[in-house]
Amino acid sequence: MGKKKKGKEKKKKIKGMREGEVKEVKKKETQVERYAPTEVAEAINAWWGEFEALKGDNKVTFLYDTFAREERVEFWEELELFDAVDEVFNYLASKGRLEEGITLIETLKEQKPAQYMADFIYYDYYLLHYYAPRGERERIKEIMEHFKVDPERGIDHIEVALVIFRLYGMAEETCQLSKWAYQKLKDSDEVMPWGIIELHQRATFCAIREYITSPTYGEAEAERAFSKAIEALELEEELEEEEEELGEEIVERTMDDKRLWKTVKTLRGELRRDWKREDFLVSHPDYADNVYLFIVEFIRYLHTEKSFEWVTGDLFFEVVMEYFYDVPEQGGEFYFCFSKEYLDEYQGHYLSLFSLKDAKGMIILKALDYFAAFTHQRGIFTDDELKEVESAIEEFSAQHREIDKELAWKYRFLERFV
Repeated sequence: MGKKKKGKEKKKKIKGMREGEVKEVKKKETQVERYAPTEVAEAINAWWGEFEALKGDNKVTFLYDTFAREERVEFWEELELFDAVDEVFNYLASKGRLEEGITLIETLKEQKPAQYMADFIYYDYYLLHYYAPRGERERIKEIMEHFKVDPERGIDHIEVALVIFRLYGMAEETCQLSKWAYQKLKDSDEVMPWGIIELHQRATFCAIREYITSPTYGEAEAERAFSKAIEALELEEELEEEEEELGEEIVERTMDDKRLWKTVKTLRGELRRDWKREDFLVSHPDYADNVYLFIVEFIRYLHTEKSFEWVTGDLFFEVVMEYFYDVPEQGGEFYFCFSKEYLDEYQGHYLSLFSLKDAKGMIILKALDYFAAFTHQRGIFTDDELKEVESAIEEFSAQHREIDKELAWKYRFLERFV
């Protein structure tokens, strides 16, 4: 995915749209300020007054009663219900009653579909976290169809979906969504170039995965089909320039023809290298390629030795690349220099109550844990360096176990995954 620059917030994908909050986007105005003094507006303001006066389960009952008894079309057309449903969902989740919260959202979708679709990207956010670890593909397919309503509006949530799909090894969904989103948005003037590049990277990896797992891998017909798939994902000239500019600052995943085939052969295990620590010194003339190909080998390691789906390895690749991008500026010439202080900061980019990125934040420690073991196994990390990483990860993992209750239900499913 697109990388962050040190000392700056990550770029926005949609021009003019602030990124990173789920609920706060919807809560900048009071309900009273939203409505003119009409009969319907007065009814809505009275509804909000009654809702806000209630506590706990009484709010749950009040919402269900409203779904069942309120039939005025004008009422539902004017009522902005997200704040209330969101509050009740998080109340239920924090009490360990997640299934009741999901039922509430599903009931809204069934009984008031227009209300659901008005804020579907926020409701779908919760459903994705619930259904993906359960492998309920029909429900996931339904959510993916929602993106077609307004893909530009949903770009940040498409990224969330791709993280969740990869986290749980949902390769088919990852490839379908990434390819569709890239083709749909590649010419959009509303999406920032780096956001399109990220979608391009996801779709390219999916094309690679399809080829390396093909039963006819290496045969002429399969190779032609792969080359055709890559050509269909060709970046526009201005996006290639953007990617090249990023490549000057970081170890980027620019897929020229030479690197593409090195990636394929590395993932297949056809290219094996006897790495030395000096290969990853920033003074080494080929350090950027060495870093990239070493972490590609990490994807293969996760698949062959840890039984992770290829797309999950790609997600771990992304996390590791992002983390180590900043560390060399703080720790010396060795590119894979570990920094506990920066790990704390890096997690902070993703883990907060309102972050859209918390799905990615969930696996930062696990990705670095696996990478440290892999790097030690290859003789690049010393015993002391491995212990330093493991000690920091254990400390931060203990903090994760004390995470806010409103996020705990997501972490519970992650623990089952890892």
